[in-house]
Amino acid sequence: MDNIIKPSSLVDIENILTLAQRKVYNVLIEHSRQNIHDSAIFSLSVKTIREKAGTSLFESNVDVYEQIKSIADMPTMEANIFGKDKKYPTRIAVNLIAEVEYDKDHETISWSYPPFIHKMLTLLNTPDANDIGMYVKLPLAMQSKFSSKHSLALWEFCRSRFDEKRGYAESPFITIEELNKLFHCKYETWYRLNDKIVNKAIQDIHKQEPTYFINVVEQKVRHKVVAVKFIIQRRLPGVPLVETQNVKLRTTKEFSKGGKTAPEDLKELARNTAVEKFLATLSPEQQTRIQEEAEQSVPEYLLYPANEREQAAYQLQLQINRIAIVEALINSQQQL
Repeated sequence: MDNIIKPSSLVDIENILTLAQRKVYNVLIEHSRQNIHDSAIFSLSVKTIREKAGTSLFESNVDVYEQIKSIADMPTMEANIFGKDKKYPTRIAVNLIAEVEYDKDHETISWSYPPFIHKMLTLLNTPDANDIGMYVKLPLAMQSKFSSKHSLALWEFCRSRFDEKRGYAESPFITIEELNKLFHCKYETWYRLNDKIVNKAIQDIHKQEPTYFINVVEQKVRHKVVAVKFIIQRRLPGVPLVETQNVKLRTTKEFSKGGKTAPEDLKELARNTAVEKFLATLSPEQQTRIQEEAEQSVPEYLLYPANEREQAAYQLQLQINRIAIVEALINSQQQL
């Protein structure tokens, strides 16, 4: 079991599970997937489960059973919360395990699934053309490196959307409420959620799997961040990581920092201020369309930045495109 093949609908799930429980569950569903047509009840030795999930996560063999039992005892939780897997309703509530049994004499654990999960794993093991992209491959060795359940959840989320052929992917814009479900927390603002969880998870992913570069794009309404999207790109080997997300327009303090503000800076500040004021009057849908149009106008050679210099160039071009689009809208309204 070098890789875990996991349904994307179980990746996008309320992260009620602890780190140990999520790692254990991933091991269980991969073993079950490989044997799904042979039985409705699955068994593994406790030793194998501990080795695959991570020996240090458990105090004893009994603790392995207790962790799995706690998953079976959990209330229903929402899965497929972003509607990525179109086979299922946008909102589905699931129980992850139906029954679990611990055989102390043979040191084995047996378990079964509710019908919905069992059917999901059956479909996963016999995918047709419509199922491509509806599951994700998670390297077991990489999973073992994460020591935070939030990092593990975001890593699975990003991997489930990453296009290996393109070396690039974008998530849809995700509301703060939906992000709270993904990380199982209750932060009211993006500032707090990003500071306490998201930024730390991204840095952890960059550290553990440095072949990925994750950037965050914010969607604002009246200067308040209401949703974000994740841009995942492949990073070339040997290129230093960029830890700064959200390249922003310069502020008034930054323009005047170090001495007298130059006339050119004042003109740029005025343009940026006008653009931001106009954007604040638009709906989230209109802001999204402007962002998408700006992204589509970026030259192809800048589309997949792999280092800090290329990333800065990409963000600068995106900013220039965005300003040009908004200024054209402002001018068209003034002419009416």
